[in-house]
Amino acid sequence: MTSLATILLKELKKKHIISDIDKESERVIYETITFNKPGDLHIRDAIFGMGTILKEDLDNHYYITSVKTGLFNNVLAYAIIQRNEEGTADIAVYAKEGIIKQNLARKALERIQKALQ
Repeated sequence: MTSLATILLKELKKKHIISDIDKESERVIYETITFNKPGDLHIRDAIFGMGTILKEDLDNHYYITSVKTGLFNNVLAYAIIQRNEEGTADIAVYAKEGIIKQNLARKALERIQKALQ
């Protein structure tokens, strides 16, 4: 588990969204992306309409946000987006799947990537 995923899962536990960090860590996916408009404000503007920004840490350059996903956008996935160097960002996404696997974390990640492009 990366430090980015640890930050995300600790924040979700603090907000009582999850109960066991170790158990939920296998549901987190990661990716590093490159985007055209670097900067913390661009990230905030891009994710603003997708859900609710749960935490904004400008000192460490990351945002934790909810992302609406699923068939009718009725399921929430949670993501942490951390800006690294100019034009790159690390993203970790957590989504709890139901009985029918819908790849919710992957869909949320694709939605975030599209918004940041």
